[in-house]
Amino acid sequence: MNSEQWDARYRDARTNTDTGLWSTQAPRAITDVLSDLTPGTALDIATGDGRTALWLAANGWVTTAVDFSAEALRTARERADAHGLEVNWVRADLTSWRTADRFDVVTVAYLHLPRADNTSVLRAAASWVAPNGELIVLGHDIQNLDTGAPGPRDPELLYTPELLRDAVSEYLDILQCRTVIRDAASDAELPVGSPGQARDTFLRARRGPAASQL
Repeated sequence: MNSEQWDARYRDARTNTDTGLWSTQAPRAITDVLSDLTPGTALDIATGDGRTALWLAANGWVTTAVDFSAEALRTARERADAHGLEVNWVRADLTSWRTADRFDVVTVAYLHLPRADNTSVLRAAASWVAPNGELIVLGHDIQNLDTGAPGPRDPELLYTPELLRDAVSEYLDILQCRTVIRDAASDAELPVGSPGQARDTFLRARRGPAASQL
């Protein structure tokens, strides 16, 4: 989907729902890791309507968030303003956007692009991690095709541990890379009526204190 199509989805969600397009809660797999880290600078890419970026800002992180949908960022700004939170919102296409800044943590949640674009963005994300910083990635696992869980139906757009590991292992030290299972009965992120379980791919990787940049 292009930015105009995503704009339409976010605009429709803002008009016709009380909660928006997604859950307002940041993904638990990401916040569980972040809760153990000392707040510093953070970059949330493919932020959507800002749920992870807002969690970061609320928990002491100096946060930049990037998305290519103007309507998603409109919702994100409104939510930030409502809670008195400061986030540097950036509208940009991640397949071409680059920054000279480095961040103590870079988060990527549910960014699903064609394989070559996805690998390129993940490698760029790895390059934005500061020394001793971390990259955290979460997305729909290819096993969801067999479970009927939410997410893209095109296997080209879905994650595997091997895909994430291969994308960044040349640049970062892999701490975790695995498929994780979410229980629909207890997971507020999953829509009502979702199948019993959904599978995500989760990556946590760290840059060493003197590792070279890309």
